[in-house]
Amino acid sequence: MKKLRYISVALALTGIVGCILPCRAADVTLKASADSAVMLMGDRNHLKVTVDIPKSYSSTAQLVDFPILPPGVEYIEYNGVDVVESDSSSVVAKNGDRHIDFDFTIQAFDPGTITLPPFAVIATPGADTAYSNVVTFKVVPVDVDSLETINPMASVVAPATKWYDYIPDWLLWTLFVIAVVIGAVWAFLATRKHKEIVEQRRTPPVPPYELAVARLNELKSRKLAESGQEKEYYTRLVDILREYLQGRFGIYAMEMTSTQIVRALRSNPDTRMTADEMREVLSIADFVKFAKVRPLPDDNIKAFARAQNFVEKTKPVPVPEESEGQPDVKPNNDKK
Repeated sequence: MKKLRYISVALALTGIVGCILPCRAADVTLKASADSAVMLMGDRNHLKVTVDIPKSYSSTAQLVDFPILPPGVEYIEYNGVDVVESDSSSVVAKNGDRHIDFDFTIQAFDPGTITLPPFAVIATPGADTAYSNVVTFKVVPVDVDSLETINPMASVVAPATKWYDYIPDWLLWTLFVIAVVIGAVWAFLATRKHKEIVEQRRTPPVPPYELAVARLNELKSRKLAESGQEKEYYTRLVDILREYLQGRFGIYAMEMTSTQIVRALRSNPDTRMTADEMREVLSIADFVKFAKVRPLPDDNIKAFARAQNFVEKTKPVPVPEESEGQPDVKPNNDKK
């Protein structure tokens, strides 16, 4: 009887494990590795990260602080190493699952053991964060040959001189001051003469809300996403939102990453309710620009609609003008 009971318990546990494993297999998975566990100080090493995203999370998955090198930037510091190059490739399987390979070229200039934190991906808002494994490697210092011959210092050599070397310094400074004064007087007179013309031609700056609406309409009319230019489309869309945040709320979004922008929006009472819409636009834009993902036409339409909703929901509310003074009282001219 006991043996039959043990068999029943074993079968039940096997069924539970068999149910759990397929469920976990459908989650987002990450794996990180380095080409070499030992590297010479100043040499380059490759840090490779693979991300597998199920079809159900393809439009909502968000990378968390991946050291992706922006265009025009030579390197970025990342937990004790310098990321000098970053590349990625994305493959979509027949069942709709997405596989992304990241290749980060790193350098280290401080000898010792370096442990990089795990990479993280949020599958969908509110879900648990998926982490990769920890990568550890050792940086070996450069050996200096103590037997290398050190040449003695060379004797002092008289430098070659020119005719202007004999001009006194005080004379050069006097001429410089005179030139500065003449330039300042000329600039003052020219500015004073054309001041009225400049003021007439000067146009008032366009409010951030009106500028953002106009630029969004212009972007929509260009139909970049419909013509296969998704990367340029999302680059322009995100730039419009970044400039709007800077002009409307003083958030210097042009110098921030997507994660920093969302964090700044959630800390601002005026943008806290619309932070999720901005996060979804930035998330799909990062996948298109850096992971070379080709979004669906419906994703492009939703991203544009979320950007428009964000601008409309955060536009300035006109303040009603208060009437000054007491209301006029109509005099009574009736005569009895």
